[in-house]
Amino acid sequence: MIKIHYGQSPLLFINFIILFYSLGVYMMMKTPEISKSYTHLFCLIIVNLILAFYFTLRKYKLTFLLYLILFFLLGVMRYLSFTFIADDNIKNYDNQEVTLTGIICQMPKIRQDSAGIYHLTYVVDTKSIKQKEEKTTTGKVYLYQKQKNLDNLAKINDTISATGTIRLIQNYHNPNLVDRELSAQEEGIYATFSIGKQNLKILNTSDKFSLQEFCYQIEQSFLQSMYQTMPENDANMIFAMLFGGYNIEKDILEAYSITGIIHILSVSGSHISLISLFLLSLGKFLHLPRFFNLILLLILIIFYTILCGASVPVMRASIMGLLSIIALYLEEKSTAQHLLSIIALILLLFDPLLLFNISFQLSFASTAGLVYLMPILRSKLNKLKLPSLLIDNLALTMSAQIFAFPIIIWYFTSLSLSSLLANLIIIPLLEILIILGLIAFILGFIFPFITKILFIFASLILSISNEATFLLTKIPFASIYVPPLDFPAILIYYSLIFITLNIKIRKYLYLLLQKYKFITYICSISLIIFSCYFIIKPSPLQIHFIDVGQGDACLIITPHQHSILIDTGGSINSDFDIGSYVDLPYLHHYGINKLDYLILSHADADHSGGASSILQKIPVNHLIITDEDKDLYAKILKLPLNNPLLAKAIVAKENTAFNLEDIHFQFLQNDEKENLKSSNDSSNVLKLTYHNFSVLFTGDLPQTQEKYLLNKNIASTILKVAHHGSKTSSSQEFLEHVRPQLAIISVGKYNSFGHPSKEVLDRLNNLPTKILRTDEKGAIIIYTDGYNFSFKTFLN
Repeated sequence: MIKIHYGQSPLLFINFIILFYSLGVYMMMKTPEISKSYTHLFCLIIVNLILAFYFTLRKYKLTFLLYLILFFLLGVMRYLSFTFIADDNIKNYDNQEVTLTGIICQMPKIRQDSAGIYHLTYVVDTKSIKQKEEKTTTGKVYLYQKQKNLDNLAKINDTISATGTIRLIQNYHNPNLVDRELSAQEEGIYATFSIGKQNLKILNTSDKFSLQEFCYQIEQSFLQSMYQTMPENDANMIFAMLFGGYNIEKDILEAYSITGIIHILSVSGSHISLISLFLLSLGKFLHLPRFFNLILLLILIIFYTILCGASVPVMRASIMGLLSIIALYLEEKSTAQHLLSIIALILLLFDPLLLFNISFQLSFASTAGLVYLMPILRSKLNKLKLPSLLIDNLALTMSAQIFAFPIIIWYFTSLSLSSLLANLIIIPLLEILIILGLIAFILGFIFPFITKILFIFASLILSISNEATFLLTKIPFASIYVPPLDFPAILIYYSLIFITLNIKIRKYLYLLLQKYKFITYICSISLIIFSCYFIIKPSPLQIHFIDVGQGDACLIITPHQHSILIDTGGSINSDFDIGSYVDLPYLHHYGINKLDYLILSHADADHSGGASSILQKIPVNHLIITDEDKDLYAKILKLPLNNPLLAKAIVAKENTAFNLEDIHFQFLQNDEKENLKSSNDSSNVLKLTYHNFSVLFTGDLPQTQEKYLLNKNIASTILKVAHHGSKTSSSQEFLEHVRPQLAIISVGKYNSFGHPSKEVLDRLNNLPTKILRTDEKGAIIIYTDGYNFSFKTFLN
């Protein structure tokens, strides 16, 4: 029997400690209301620690269980302490206009829009705010400013003052999206502070030397020299690979993403591994003493980390990259395994929010693949008598992808079948490019002429790599859809890997199965029956109200997996592509790779702005629009007027209807409506009926047009409240005719329109109606069998 006590299976013990610590963090993240009593929790930890120490001295065999419980409680405590908000934290001034004083702690990020306006993002460590009186504050904010030129930029350590509104960092609260709020909180950033075109007052210019500013100036000088030698897009891409940043064309980003090598476009653990490998090989070639070579490597990696900004992700990449090199070159692989677990535990103890960080998840999983699986795969592949370089690349790629598989498909819902070819063909080219770029960076201070020659070679290699990447995206099944695994499936996946790699566990389980054959047969048959039940069990109708901020988007999935999308969200004043970055990931997360119907309630950007990307990326059988000028739809959908899809679009009229399975969809607007002054007036009104259950979708329909619906059957179980809860919609008379049990308001937090209005909320509260809002609950999903319904929300 496998036991964990007194030095036996120490690696297994450390990994179980990480598991239980992570469970404590995860539990508190999902159910923070369970415990707010720090005193009781602290007492539990002290009691558990005393008991663990006592039983260790007495040498009880189950003492390890007390240590596992101890680390579970530590996980709970660390999450609570890490997310604790002090009374003077800037987060407590949410949505208040203040005059803020603070110190710039990062070089500004600068973006220029199509109108030539510069958008600046500073990180400010706040010191005080002033409303009626001045108060001290703690915590950092993102400060946003617009400028016509780059004069009078604030620098690191400058003390500044500005007037604006404090707002919490916003995220689209839908499954599988990277959580920007948690990522920012890791760096102590809690809010945003937008001052628009107002002046940023520099109260005190710092004369102190700033290493970060010095490195930034060197980087910018290097970038300018690149611009003089190669095309701007090439320079931006190579600079991003060397020092971080994503000033890269969208089609290139997408191609690298499809082929599974997008990590090479920013500073990651693989960069540090590559640089470390090059430096170790160079030291070996120069016959440097091993200890001296390792010290030199450590110094150079620290310098490179500082040069790249020394941000939390870059430092984490440095640690994981160095660990990868150690894992590859240590003769005793168990040492690398122990080292990986110890470093992971230390990082999580220091920052429990890393557990939810995609960068850490992928880095840790990939490194674990190198440490645990790569030696085994390499020994198996050696039997094929292939070149050693090819074997190493195959083993490295396969081991990293096998361990990171559940994480990749959770966030990206796709598996890149072209990734193996990309890693064998393109990655070596890009690795050469990165080394060339770094050599050019070093030589630029001494031999500018040689640097320009290296730049030309780097640009040529990049062109070849990009062309090869685009070709790989066109091969059949370059990227295939894979549905994301839920938590039990992920647990089973990693458990099977764990059992496969651990000989003792395999032998123990085999003996156990042989000993209890009857119970094994019963459990197997029960599992098969249980699985069959879930396969043949009738699926409910699902209605998803997606969080798209200040806009509407609703996905309907029928019991037999037909799909309808009503509106897409979007913004007329933003370059953010909500179709690509919010709608499509949501569709893919729920297995939707084509749409039976795309219905646009009207042509406003907050309802149709994401439709263009959807139409480009996935098949849409039918497009339904309103009877508005097709020029409006051509503009919002980014299609020429003679486009076949636009020509075939169905214009919804009164009593336009269709059926999918047992579900009836009918448009209710009247052809003789008068005084259509805006696009909102033309909004499609659609009623879904499924047995005794119904939903009314109202677009942005104003009260002036609601009166035409009062003589129709608009009574519905659920109402999608019109115009995001605007006071110009949802009259009392209209609501009394609908009498919904549940009202859904799709609205963005901090919207400038004041939606939803107090008047509409009061009208709904006067009815026996429950209200759910996407700004408070995130994505909202309704499940129904046509008679009863239930719902769940992304934010509990």
